[in-house]
Amino acid sequence: MALLHLSYISTLAEGQSLADLVHDLGRFRERNLSLGITGCIAFENRRIMQVLEGPVENVERLFEIIARDPRHCDVIQIERKPIERVSFGHWGMVRRPIADVIFLSQLT
Repeated sequence: MALLHLSYISTLAEGQSLADLVHDLGRFRERNLSLGITGCIAFENRRIMQVLEGPVENVERLFEIIARDPRHCDVIQIERKPIERVSFGHWGMVRRPIADVIFLSQLT
C-alpha cells in the first residue's frame, strides 16, 4: 500500500473558536483512524499546522476536504512526500506545540 506524508498550515477563520476546534478533535481523530490516517496537529494563536500520514488516496481526499472547510483560511500545503511507513502510527492524531510538529515532520 502506497503511503503519503502531507503537512499544511492554515489560519482559523474569523468567527471560529479554537475551543470549538479542540472540542471536535476527538471526532476528527476517530474518523481519521478509521481511514488509516495518523499524524499530529498544533495550534498557535489562530494558526494551525497539521501532519497527515496514511494511504495516499485517503490523505489526499482528507486534505481536499480540509482545504475547502470554511473553518480554515489560507491553507498552504508545505510538504507532500511518499513514505515507506508512518511516523505517527501509535499516535492517532495528537495535539503538539507547532515547534514539535515542525521538528517531528523533518524526521520522516
